[in-house]
Amino acid sequence: MNEIDINSIVKIEQMPKVFSQLELIGKYIDEQVKDIDILECTEENKQEVKKKRTEINNVLKELEDRRKFIKNKILEPYEVFNDKFEQECKGKLLAASEVLKTKIDTIEEIQLKERYDELELFARQHIEVNDLEDIITFDDIPLNITLSASMKSLKETILMAIEKVVNDIKLIKMEEYSDEILYEYKKTHRFAESKILVVERHKQLEEIAKAKILKAEQEKQEEQVVEKINEITAPVEVIEDDEVIEVQFKVKGTKAQIKQIKNLIIELGVEYE
Repeated sequence: MNEIDINSIVKIEQMPKVFSQLELIGKYIDEQVKDIDILECTEENKQEVKKKRTEINNVLKELEDRRKFIKNKILEPYEVFNDKFEQECKGKLLAASEVLKTKIDTIEEIQLKERYDELELFARQHIEVNDLEDIITFDDIPLNITLSASMKSLKETILMAIEKVVNDIKLIKMEEYSDEILYEYKKTHRFAESKILVVERHKQLEEIAKAKILKAEQEKQEEQVVEKINEITAPVEVIEDDEVIEVQFKVKGTKAQIKQIKNLIIELGVEYE
């Protein structure tokens, strides 16, 4: 596209004249208000001061109305100019830029797909070599594939990720619950997290088992107590009054009480040793 001098084509010719007129009005206003700051307001001249202020406000309103009128007159051709600019310049350039963007996006999508396919093949080959097909996939590897990214750097990231998995598997095989940890690791690809999860699970299972054993022991003890109570509270076997039985017992009391018990035994004719 040939260069053009935009300033020589798009220019305003009337504004300097407007500015010149405003400068003349400004000089007139300066002359009219030059003694305002030293004007005293007394009871005698208050009405004259009020009249002066009214005159100033009227001039201000007239100029403000004129300003709005001039503004609209200035903006009116601008709107026409702006519409023409949008149609003849901006619109055409934006359309051309969008056409080129579409072409660029299309080729870049193809380039990104080629990069993705190359990196996926590279990763799959190294995953197969290390027998990790059921543990990690290409999509599990954190990669930011862009056209500006170095392919060498991206492949190094893949190799580092695979090496980490290989080392983690070695550590997992040395653990007590290796099968369970490996199962969790396939979902998280984080060794420490997977190990903690499995170990905590087994701790909980052990606590549950201990609680069951303790509960069983408590229930057994309760059953024994119930059986003992049943034995104590079982109905006493009825014995005929004239049947001779032998019992052993101990007594505890004062000397006088023991003597009374002995006299009672003698009185009843009960044999004792």
